[in-house]
Amino acid sequence: MPVRANSTMMYNNREYKLLGDPYRNKFAIGEYVEWRKIVRDSDYEERVSLHQGLITNLRSVDTGGRLVWYAVVMENGGRIDLVLLSKIRKIETN
Repeated sequence: MPVRANSTMMYNNREYKLLGDPYRNKFAIGEYVEWRKIVRDSDYEERVSLHQGLITNLRSVDTGGRLVWYAVVMENGGRIDLVLLSKIRKIETN
């Protein structure tokens, strides 16, 4: 069973450093954030779409042998999305 401890993951007595660790301490659950996605249409024309939402969880995901920090974000419309921590930024609220 994996045990998370201070930006490293212990699994079967081996220690793994998590990618994106410097960003992990910059965000907290409940913060309002925004991020951008590149969307391509059928003609491969690209446009950038801006998304906003609340962080509901921070978790590590195995991306083909490397553990990376992601944020689970609930968008304004209620949809849940998994976003790489280095791709989001905080939005100031009152």
